[in-house]
Amino acid sequence: MIERSLSVLVSLLLTLSATAQTDSLTPVVEATYRAGLPNFFHKIQSGQTSKVAYLGGSITRADQGWRDQTVSWLKDQYPHAKFEQIMAAIGGTGSDFGAYRLRQHVLQHKPDLVFVEFAVNDHGKTAQQVKASMEGIVRQIWKADRHTDICFVYTFQKVQLPFYQNKTFPVSTSAMETIADQYQIPSICLALPAIQLIEAGKMVIQGKASEQPDKIVFSGDGVHPYVETGHKLYAETVERHLLRMEPNSKVQKHPLPKSLISDNLQNVALLTVDKLEKSKGWHLVDSVVTGKPYASLMPPVYASADTADYITISFRGNTLGLVDVIGPGTGQIVVRVDNDPPRYINRFDEYCTYYRMSYTLISGLSDGKHTASIRVSPTKLDKASILAKRNNKITSPQLYEKQAFYIGAFLVRE
Repeated sequence: MIERSLSVLVSLLLTLSATAQTDSLTPVVEATYRAGLPNFFHKIQSGQTSKVAYLGGSITRADQGWRDQTVSWLKDQYPHAKFEQIMAAIGGTGSDFGAYRLRQHVLQHKPDLVFVEFAVNDHGKTAQQVKASMEGIVRQIWKADRHTDICFVYTFQKVQLPFYQNKTFPVSTSAMETIADQYQIPSICLALPAIQLIEAGKMVIQGKASEQPDKIVFSGDGVHPYVETGHKLYAETVERHLLRMEPNSKVQKHPLPKSLISDNLQNVALLTVDKLEKSKGWHLVDSVVTGKPYASLMPPVYASADTADYITISFRGNTLGLVDVIGPGTGQIVVRVDNDPPRYINRFDEYCTYYRMSYTLISGLSDGKHTASIRVSPTKLDKASILAKRNNKITSPQLYEKQAFYIGAFLVRE
């Protein structure tokens, strides 16, 4: 009897746990307009110049993708108005980094509308983490100008498909919807029309168009859409819902309610290295920046491969981040915060066959003042084994010999 009662109790607890997890996910809808984009459409209807910012990851960064396609559509749809695009998307980055870099990459340009796209790159983070960074983004934008309109857009990747098939948003998107509700920000699920075509058997999420002549192929990797298919569908979805929001064009000042997450990323900043104490061995470099997609968004880069060189930073709060360039010639760094044991952080990964802008966060520190010192680690990474995780091979050994550190900025709380 006791064993049976225990079995029933365990089953009940599992059921309650599953229910709680299901309840935390938001039902899928293609769009929720909430307060709309009134100030943006007022400017359009008045024939003024509108600045449209795109804050996101690689899906938004893609040239000729949904970002460029929507800007072209706006110019064709409203020939009497003018539009300027603010490109603020960086591949492989999430909403946390978006919050830290928002001031330099978006707000200094005084945007009229900000599209925010991080549903894919925030996958794997907790709902609380996503809420904290997304709320920080919203509050920063409206702290700068309460007339700036915001629109959340939700892309997707293959691993998120089961959520949509269960008619719920993934964890990251569900968390974003909570912030959208709190601040009455419109949201558009770019993913849903594609998923509906996939479920109907008319589209495949991953493949080569030449191998699927009777179907639409969304992407080559299950994440990044093809320009002529997935991106086109994304852009058409945005355009359709923009038209439906257009009638709401009365100028208004967006209200700024009490924070939902007390520890949100509102008071954060990107601090460039040129303002910090550092040894004389650091030197400015542009070889890993010039001509790269992130060139306009990367602060001046300082480099060293000498383990004796250091950079020192004093900061407040429980998190320290850094912005750097990683690639074939980068290695490991060692970070010492106060009297804590040293932290060894690899700035080389299985994708490092080319140089890209990146970031990392050191969290879990105690609240208060801290001092950190950063150096190149004496440890030499086995780059061949790291690259092998993605079946990449070193074909030009000289490109991988260096174990340097290319640092541009730190991420701190103000």
